[in-house]
Amino acid sequence: MIWKQISFEVKKSETDLVSEVLMGLGSVSITYSDALDDAIYEPPVGQTPLWDNVKVNALFPSEVNQKSIETSISDICNIVVIDTVTLKDRVWEEECQKDFPSMRFGKRLWVCPSWDTESILSNDSIVIHMDPGLAFGTGTHQTTSLCLEYLDSNPPKNLHVIDFGCGTGILAIAAAKFGAKSVIAIDNDPQAVLSSKENVAKNKCENTITTIHSINQGSDRKCDLLIANILANPLVELEPLFSDLVHTNGMLLLSGILKEQVDRVVKCYSINFSNIEVANKGEWFRISGKRK
Repeated sequence: MIWKQISFEVKKSETDLVSEVLMGLGSVSITYSDALDDAIYEPPVGQTPLWDNVKVNALFPSEVNQKSIETSISDICNIVVIDTVTLKDRVWEEECQKDFPSMRFGKRLWVCPSWDTESILSNDSIVIHMDPGLAFGTGTHQTTSLCLEYLDSNPPKNLHVIDFGCGTGILAIAAAKFGAKSVIAIDNDPQAVLSSKENVAKNKCENTITTIHSINQGSDRKCDLLIANILANPLVELEPLFSDLVHTNGMLLLSGILKEQVDRVVKCYSINFSNIEVANKGEWFRISGKRK
């Protein structure tokens, strides 16, 4: 089947009206994207905010009257269509899979999706089997990559580990596969808890990893390594808890920090942690330290 994609830019305040008009005109799909590279890093809990300037892509069956649609959009919304393209039908599952190839982190650690059976791995490779899903963390984001590379360079063999804000469970699984004695994976999102449990089972790590919701975390779960790949504001808020959870001489691994936030996070954790090291990939930073 052939499709027509009509694209234009609007202000955030116009998206509700535009969506109603497009659906009324027969659009089968409407997607929003950032029009001006204005990233949203820390949205409020429970909210899915839009950018101030939004690019709208509306998909229609090929037989629609393109001129009539453009005229209606212009008359009702006072918006000029900036682009129209014809799209051929494709196997969209295969198209999405192209965006998630197997990836290596450090020297030995690989994250491989289920459909990739052709990657050449060495005999000593550590492999995490993981497909993209609704929870955060498949290795594609720089914050996750920074943590995976740290674990590859500093295997937590025989350590008790906590992965706070586990998302898909990828960091917990990496810790387990690098020889951790036990891993507690914690998240406040029920979808993440479910995703983590599924991935733990897929990677046969149930004997090492326990996944729980944050309401059940307790304060008696001490660890030798605490990993938190979340965001700067909650990292600062959680410092008292994290300091309490990490044994003396235990290690801390934090990620999800932007350049302008590094000094604030380092200052906060320097009270109870020493040997603090900072690393980055692009605009995202990782902080590690040793419990005093």
